[in-house]
Amino acid sequence: MTQRTQTRPIRTYPLSRRDVLRATSAAGALAVGGSGLRAVTGVATADEHVNVIETCGGDVDIVVALDYSGSIRSAGTWGDIESGVDSFLGVVPDDVQLGLVTFGDAPAAFEYGPTNLLDFATTSNVAALEAGVPTSSPPSENATHMPGALAFADAILDAEGRDGTEIVVLVTDGGPNYENGVVGDGSTPPADDTTFPYGTFEFTGGTSGGENGVAGEPGELSETTAIATGIKNAGRRIIAVGIGRNVAGFDDYLQDSIASAPDDFVAVEDASNLGTELEALISEVCEETCTECPDDAGMLVKYEFDCVETDDDGDCVRWDFVPEGDTDPNIVYTEGAYENADGETNEPTSVTFDTEYCDLYAFVKSGQELAVQSFTDVDGAVTVDTANDEKYAISFVAFYCTEAAAQAALDAFPSGGAGPGRSRGRGRER
Repeated sequence: MTQRTQTRPIRTYPLSRRDVLRATSAAGALAVGGSGLRAVTGVATADEHVNVIETCGGDVDIVVALDYSGSIRSAGTWGDIESGVDSFLGVVPDDVQLGLVTFGDAPAAFEYGPTNLLDFATTSNVAALEAGVPTSSPPSENATHMPGALAFADAILDAEGRDGTEIVVLVTDGGPNYENGVVGDGSTPPADDTTFPYGTFEFTGGTSGGENGVAGEPGELSETTAIATGIKNAGRRIIAVGIGRNVAGFDDYLQDSIASAPDDFVAVEDASNLGTELEALISEVCEETCTECPDDAGMLVKYEFDCVETDDDGDCVRWDFVPEGDTDPNIVYTEGAYENADGETNEPTSVTFDTEYCDLYAFVKSGQELAVQSFTDVDGAVTVDTANDEKYAISFVAFYCTEAAAQAALDAFPSGGAGPGRSRGRGRER
């Protein structure tokens, strides 16, 4: 079996994964295709909206929930946090919608205008949003109203999101710590409450007066977890970014109870690295997604090269690949998507299929020779080649989710692919 690894081609943006950004940010520039690109670290100013990632290629809406509490003031990290968030905002592609919620004693949502809390990351909007990030350190008395911030972010996405990929990016240095009361109506408690256009939210898991430390179960942790769970159950994603060593003891809580998955928790021990981590985050978000292939699916679909059109005399005038039996919506063949041997017709030596699956295995028959070809990290399409250096045309291609299933189909095929002509195949990268 020939291993074919198809790494995702980078289309309109030069950086795609967090580790790549970590490795390149300090170097100042990254050579791509022989050209140098400016480093993506640093703050984008109002007239310098740096579209390092030019497009997300789909409806992506993000609300940043930014901790602006007294503990950050005590740690002296607000300058790095502000700079890191501004840096992130400056590289978000124009086709992403952005919103911002800051939270201390109470959450407060940034408004581009009345009932406009989520808008595209254009140069002017990014400049306005950056101006909405406070420049001064948080007040020393502030609590950490995390559930209110999550509720605000969720309401913004519910009211103004596009029902595509909707994400809350929570940036915090610890756990929830807040006073009971209603937020969003502009009254107190809690202190610093502001009006919110998409409703009010009452919280009872905190303290009855002031803020006296984080309460466990039941209490602030459980109430905040419930809010996060509701957001995730609605199909939205929460990425939790914890700032500081061990995030004041709440890294496990943020990873296990708040983030959508363990990989959606990002630990940033040094606040000065926040910008790099957030820039990597948007790169990952905008990377094209794929569908995991179910391991027990058996044969997904089989395409045979067959006659698809005859003339009045019954002679075949057009050949192409057609499905045998059931089709799979995640593997689609487009008419004519094959290449013939040089100088030949109806002798396909390669054939391309569009797919949403991340990984696939193809059982290929070329003449009497059989092969299993593998495709990993698929970027929307796979190209199957002949199993015998183009000696014979491809007669059929059958797709499977696992190598074992594809190999079992080959072994069970009449003659089992036995004989000196048996080939393991080769793949064409696409």
